[in-house]
Formats: sequence, structure tokens, C-alpha cells
Amino acid sequence: MSIEKRHKLYELAKKYNVLIIEDNPYGDLRYSGEDVPCIKSFDTEGIVIYSGSFSKVVSPGIRVGFMVANKAAMAKMIVCKQGQDVHTTMWSQMICNEFMTKYDYKGHLNYLRKLYTKKANLCMDLLDEYVVETGITYNKIEGGLFIWCTLPKNVDMLAFCKALTERKVCVVPGNAFLTDSSIPCDSFRINFSTPTDEELTQGIKIISEVAKEFIK
Repeated sequence: MSIEKRHKLYELAKKYNVLIIEDNPYGDLRYSGEDVPCIKSFDTEGIVIYSGSFSKVVSPGIRVGFMVANKAAMAKMIVCKQGQDVHTTMWSQMICNEFMTKYDYKGHLNYLRKLYTKKANLCMDLLDEYVVETGITYNKIEGGLFIWCTLPKNVDMLAFCKALTERKVCVVPGNAFLTDSSIPCDSFRINFSTPTDEELTQGIKIISEVAKEFIK
């Protein structure tokens, strides 16, 4: 979302007295394009609840998130969380604290940005080389760990994703991200952070092969 849209969204929220939940677990993993300020950074009314996660930048197994919010909202969220899981494990929180206070956290983030820049560019190059010709399109990315791909119309997206799974390639069907999974969806999401370069190359080639079977 551009900075102009963020400001307009914030003004609408102020006008109608509603909260904005700004979920930004990948904000520290931007590696190209403009570094756009978060909405919370210009929140003067306390109507933005900002959330992030250490699981994307420290370790996937560290299921520790954080929130920045006004006191009233925070108090209610604490009660809700206590009702769900009593408390986040102290061990994970201590690891995050040690990592941020005793080590070069900014240097670590810079290392991740360089690593994922290489992997993201490789993935997009592979998509351009093998997949785009089949009719599948995708959004060029400037950060994060995922790429959103879209099949041509009239292709059964769920059947396509199942066929990939049978070839041992895992993608996430796009309807998993909808509030109503019954809404038609032609898209799927791929991840490039975990596979090696060789595995990623093989996986993208398989996506191309399966696409050619489905897209005539």
C-alpha cells in the first residue's frame, strides 16, 4: 500500500472512529523499492494497533509476536490472550530479548535482506523462464517470503494445487486467504525462503509442467 493510500485509510478511520489493525510481520524484510512508513508511525489518535512477529526474522519456531496499541485496547487483548493460552512461553521471549539486546540485530536483518534478495530474484527469474509462458501471472515483489501467482480463468485452482502436491510441490491455495473460502479464486501462493536453489529450480519446473497439463 502506497504512503498516499495509508494516509487516506488513516483519515477514514479517524472520520468513522474505527480501529486499524496493521499486521506487518514482513516489514523488516523489504529488500527493494521504497521503504514506506507504517501507518502507526503517524497515528496521533491511538486508533492503530500495530503487530509484528519474530518468527520471520529470528526463527520460525520462535512463535513470539508483539503489538503496539493504546492502553485500553491492550488491556482487552491481554485478557483475551490469557483466556486462549494463559501466557506466551517465557523461554521464547527470553531468546528474542537476548538476541535483540546482546547481538547485532540490525546486522542480522541486513544479512536476511541480502539472502532473500538473492532467493526472491532467483524465484522470479525462474517464473519468467518457465511459468509465465503457460499463462500464469505473478506479482513482482519488493519484500517478504512469498509470491502470489494467478492462473488463467476457467482453470480449477484447487485441482491444480492438488496436482502439484502429488508431484511433491507445496503451494497454498488462494482461497485459504479469503474470509469466505467459497468465493471463486484463481490464485495460489508460493514460498521461496525454505527450498535450496536446486529445490526451487526443480519446483518451478514442475509448476510449469503441471500448468501445461491444465492450461491448454
